[in-house]
This record gives sequence, structure tokens and C-alpha cells, in this order.
Amino acid sequence: MRKYLSLLLIVGVLLLAACSNNNEATNEEAASEDSATMETQKELEAMKVEEDKVVATVNDKEIKGKDYNSMLVQTQLRYTMSGEDPSDSEVAKSIEQEVMDNLIGQELLLQKAKEEGFKASDKEVETELEQIKAQFDGEDELKKALEGQGMTLEQLESQYADIVVVDKFVKEKIGTPDVSEKEVQAFYDEQFSKDAENPPSFDEMKDRIKDYLVEKKTQEKVQEMKAELMKKAEVKENL
Repeated sequence: MRKYLSLLLIVGVLLLAACSNNNEATNEEAASEDSATMETQKELEAMKVEEDKVVATVNDKEIKGKDYNSMLVQTQLRYTMSGEDPSDSEVAKSIEQEVMDNLIGQELLLQKAKEEGFKASDKEVETELEQIKAQFDGEDELKKALEGQGMTLEQLESQYADIVVVDKFVKEKIGTPDVSEKEVQAFYDEQFSKDAENPPSFDEMKDRIKDYLVEKKTQEKVQEMKAELMKKAEVKENL
């Protein structure tokens, strides 16, 4: 599920980049009139750092600005999709800290996974990339979208190799948490039965609710794992 969410975010970012490129080419006048949107975009761009800047060191492994910027864009998109303004100063601070925490935590998991021998095969990475490529009209369009985000196809492949490694590690160490019918029912009652006039039926929602609760429990376990790794790690932030 975590890997699937990463896929959705990356695809969303790239599709937005592709749409932006198309709009600039076919409707420059309309784009220039939308000054508020352009100003917000400038503010979001200003949150990026130099690609070669070392933003953190985790057990002597440097995390560079290009990785920070990539996760920053994904996080900004997620906040936007949830109805928050990522250019707001307080929200921007939250995003900055969240990105740093996620980068450091992900690097700790990756290091531990590799230490224990977990690897991603070329086939596994290609399977993930094919899901992204399928959203575009050919590889050239994908490359243009990547260029718009300061990424290359090789960088995307490397990112997904790491995602696959961590995903396999987490699955083996945590497995799939149990979620009872009682928990699913309690969540449904809390979220849908109180104020909604015409809520969806329990049968309609139970599978989605279960998936959500499984993911929630998984991420709670992942956070515990990160916290334990952090206790033994040498971490220096330099944003």
C-alpha cells in the first residue's frame, strides 16, 4: 500500500508537469492571466534547495538536495490534494520538517534493508516503472515531465529500486497487521453513521476501510522501527 501511494504521488506530479508544459505551448495567454497561480508556484519553487547541497548525513551517507526536492514536490502535491495551501508559511514549515523526517527515516530503513541483504531485481523495478509509463503517451512525454521536475529516467529508476528494497524489508519484518471486523465496524460507525445523510453502506465500504486500517497499523509499526534505528544512528541535518 505504501508503495502504491508513492506511485500515485509520483504519477500525479509528473502528469501535472506534463499538463503544464502543454498549457504553456497551446495557451500562453491564459497562463499569463492566472497570476495568483503563478505566484504560488514561484513560492513553492523557492522552497527547493540546490541539487548538490547536502541536506542531511545519515551514518556517513549523504542525502542531496535533488532527493530533497523530489520528495518536496510530492509532499506539496499531497498537501494540495488534501485542501491545504503548501505556500502558507506555517504549512511550508510543516512540509519542510516532514520531508526531512521522511528522507532520514527512509534512508535508515534502506540502510538496514541492504545490511540484511534485501535487493530489488531489474524486473521488479521495471514492473513499477511500467505502471508510471502507462500514464503517458510514450517515453518521450514521460522524459519531458521528468525534466520539468529536474529528474531523469535514471533517477526515477534509482528511486524505485530503493522503494522496492524498503517495501520488501518492511513486508518481511512487519507482515500484514490483523484488522478485525469489529475494528472495521467501529471505524465505519465513527466516520459514516453519525452526521452523513445518505452514507454508503457498510458492505460498500468495509474492504476500503480494512485496507486503510491495515496501512495505518503498518505505518505505525514502520515509525516504531525508524525510531529504534534512529537511536543507534548518527544523523546530522543541514537544511
